[in-house]
Amino acid sequence: MKETIIEKETNDFHRKPEEAETYIFLGDEKVRILVSGEDTDGDCTVAFISKVANQGPPLHVHYKEDELFEIKSGSFTFYIGDQVKEVKEGDFIFAPRGIPHRYVAGPTESSFVLTASPAGFDKFVKRLGTKVTPSTPLPETVSAPSQEAIAELLEVAKEFKISFPDFEK
Repeated sequence: MKETIIEKETNDFHRKPEEAETYIFLGDEKVRILVSGEDTDGDCTVAFISKVANQGPPLHVHYKEDELFEIKSGSFTFYIGDQVKEVKEGDFIFAPRGIPHRYVAGPTESSFVLTASPAGFDKFVKRLGTKVTPSTPLPETVSAPSQEAIAELLEVAKEFKISFPDFEK
């Protein structure tokens, strides 16, 4: 069987970790965008995400992206639909689009590599995050978001086909 070469615009690249755009996002995580939608012609986003201990995003639903998490350090509890999964370094966990989910870091700073397909999560982070250098540490203290920050999150999330059911009641 002869293989067919697909004629496609390629955006191959080599990027060092210190060259990745980095953001503090939702006040308790650092997101290094390793591969953006622009790099992959919209196919996927890959990000290295570090989380403050015992913190995580609110329950949310991605209607456009599937997400695959590879745990790099520490541990997390994932809530996907009605399932609860305890995951640790080396584990993978998949959160399909359309299913409510959230996660909480374990008792120490924890991290994972996120692959979101198709791309879009990178633009969401860029819209709401604060750009920092890759060496910027995670915040030492985390405070509850203001009503204005929640309103902005909900408004921007609509553009990216993401909802936050607990805030939208």
